[in-house]
Amino acid sequence: MTFRFQIRALSSLARLRHLSVLIVRLRRLNPRRLDFIFDLKSELLHLFLLILLLPRPALAQEFSGYAEAKGFAYAERWDSRDSWGLGWGTLFAKLEGKTGDAQLTGSLRGEWITSDEKGALAFDPADRKIRRSPLSVQDFWMRLPLGPSHDLQLGRFQLGWGKTDGYSPADSFLPRDLTDPFSDEKIPLWALRLSGSNGALRYEAVATALTTPWRLPLLGSRNAPLTAEAVPAGTLFKEVESSPPDVGFSALRLLATFGEWDLGVWGRAGVRPAPLLNFRFDQATPAPSGTVIPVERRYAREEAVGVELSRITGSWVLRGEAAALFSRDHDLGNAVIGALSAEKGFGDGTLLITLAGNAIAPPVDATLLFDRAILPALITAWNRTEEWGDWKLVWTAGLKRGDGLLKAEASYNMTDLWKVTLGGELPYGSTEGPFGALDSARRVHIALRRSW
Repeated sequence: MTFRFQIRALSSLARLRHLSVLIVRLRRLNPRRLDFIFDLKSELLHLFLLILLLPRPALAQEFSGYAEAKGFAYAERWDSRDSWGLGWGTLFAKLEGKTGDAQLTGSLRGEWITSDEKGALAFDPADRKIRRSPLSVQDFWMRLPLGPSHDLQLGRFQLGWGKTDGYSPADSFLPRDLTDPFSDEKIPLWALRLSGSNGALRYEAVATALTTPWRLPLLGSRNAPLTAEAVPAGTLFKEVESSPPDVGFSALRLLATFGEWDLGVWGRAGVRPAPLLNFRFDQATPAPSGTVIPVERRYAREEAVGVELSRITGSWVLRGEAAALFSRDHDLGNAVIGALSAEKGFGDGTLLITLAGNAIAPPVDATLLFDRAILPALITAWNRTEEWGDWKLVWTAGLKRGDGLLKAEASYNMTDLWKVTLGGELPYGSTEGPFGALDSARRVHIALRRSW
């Protein structure tokens, strides 16, 4: 159910007064943590304020969202600190509107998690803290048309160039939230995006003002087990809170159609959002429950270029991608990543098969590089919408160590507003692989969602 209503725009003077009061109050909360917000790109801030102050007609808005309660039951525990079950509650609200030709979107998510994965309530608008905040901004952006075929988007929004449930070297580096290691949850970015087309040529340019890092599970838990001969059982890992670099990355993507072929090239440069972990064994300290080892994070710069090619053959969409990644960091090194995929539609369903791999062996265990952890891999994803709801099956097979992950989920629409979901995740195989290592995280889940 959707609610539509009109809100009369405030006067320019009133909007300026409200904005000034808000900034003063935010600075009083914690000036040092807010400095980066007011020190971003001054040009973008001036443009945003100018748009707010311009006279405009009434703002048409649309409100939507959902409330969801989800429960997980695990087959075993990694150690005594893990529980047999987990509860996860989510409240999500989204407000969308248009004023003139400009589109505005904002959304807020509140969560409750019955584990140590949840973080403290804090002002973290860019998701730069180690743990997940109970309250977070998911969308806060504006899209402005700059002409009949060009758009400017600025603010906080989702960015993605690859296929869901597949693997693409073009967007695999983008920050993910691995609090739940089996979900592919991308973290929104504070960025500026310029996109458009000119005949058969299409383009997209993105620049992020600061680094939004990957969020990792609790190290040493069943969601991120760490085992080594040099690490005795019962070892605790203390993650050191650090400030990721303020500088983000920039990227440019060009696409063109030549007959039946779509050709694309892209490039990016800047800070890589996935952290490199530094285990400080030299600072290990004894504790009643075991040795405590601090773990620091650092971030490397990386440049990358890539090419993609696709075409429709009968009822199949065939794609090929190749990317070269360069870094002077000794733990990251260079990579040449390729991916081949075939996609076929079946009525209201889709079958996607992806084969991806890295031609250069990484200098460290690939599991610690996160975006390259599963390579080489074969991913098969099949989803379908039925009259009663929808279902999805995903099988990811690791081709190096013989491990893998099976995921299954089915949702039943009880009414137009209520939905119940059942599913499960089954990692298997060698515990030296990224999926087999999660063997103790095997689980089933049930969720009840009410949308509006």
